[in-house]
Amino acid sequence: MASDYNTPSGTAPLGFMQRLSPTVAYLDPGHVPQAASDPELILMLSWMAARDEHIAKYIARYRALFPTSRILLIRCPLSRVWLPWIARRDMRPALPILGSLADKAAATTTDTDTDKNGGASQRPRVLVQMFSNGGISTAVHLKHMLAARRSRSGGSGGLETLPRYVLVLDSCPGYFRWRNTHRALLQTLPWWTSPFMHAAIAVACIYHALRRLPAAQNQNASAIRAPQLAARECRRTYLYGTADDMVYYRDVEDNARRAEEAGFVVRLERFEGARHVAIARAEPERYWRAVRDAWDGDRSSGSSDEKKLVELDVEA
Repeated sequence: MASDYNTPSGTAPLGFMQRLSPTVAYLDPGHVPQAASDPELILMLSWMAARDEHIAKYIARYRALFPTSRILLIRCPLSRVWLPWIARRDMRPALPILGSLADKAAATTTDTDTDKNGGASQRPRVLVQMFSNGGISTAVHLKHMLAARRSRSGGSGGLETLPRYVLVLDSCPGYFRWRNTHRALLQTLPWWTSPFMHAAIAVACIYHALRRLPAAQNQNASAIRAPQLAARECRRTYLYGTADDMVYYRDVEDNARRAEEAGFVVRLERFEGARHVAIARAEPERYWRAVRDAWDGDRSSGSSDEKKLVELDVEA
């Protein structure tokens, strides 16, 4: 990693970004001409309760890989999971940035560019990376908020109105599993809150059962593979570890299989022994090569075992 991208000691880890709300931060390297090979925007949706110093390491690598890209970060504090209306309120400053991209995409019938031979070639303009179920939850909120924004202006659609994008999923999605959910909720809380977390999960289960709704995790896992998203999504890469104790790795493989069946271009990168949102630390070179390849569209680096989709009987 280039030293220019390291956060100086004694400063806030994300102090180099513009803080738009308690959960939204933005970086615009406006003094640097936009490189055609870089994403126009990188949208990072962090995992639940991610610490700023950990997020900053990913931002630093984005800046090293794509130095001319704007970066929009949306964090997912634990409190926003319990209070979704506050989560949506805090996300509002992101809407003008995403909305401007959506409006630009809506102004054209096809999101195309002219290649070097003069022909039309479809290329992505946005790189979206979601971390864990917290990042997916944020994405679903954004989808509904963008749809509401478009509706007010006389249009329709949510994330599917964005320019063509590439999606990278880190340690997600996971389906509802009691123990995994409890473990995820407890990661930043004192041990004595464990019974209260079990009670909260029980209440959520009863609520969804009475309304005959799937668990929130399962609803969100389905939402990110909704067929209407395929028109704007160029491809998606699932990065996941087999030692993840919060998201079962077979759930990730099952979602990838279902996404492929729905018409998405899917790639799997399986990291043996890697833990939850710790893949970049376990195998940094391979991890960031996979992110780079996801953007470039290079499908050659994964092994046949990593690309294999496993059919399971889990319903999402």
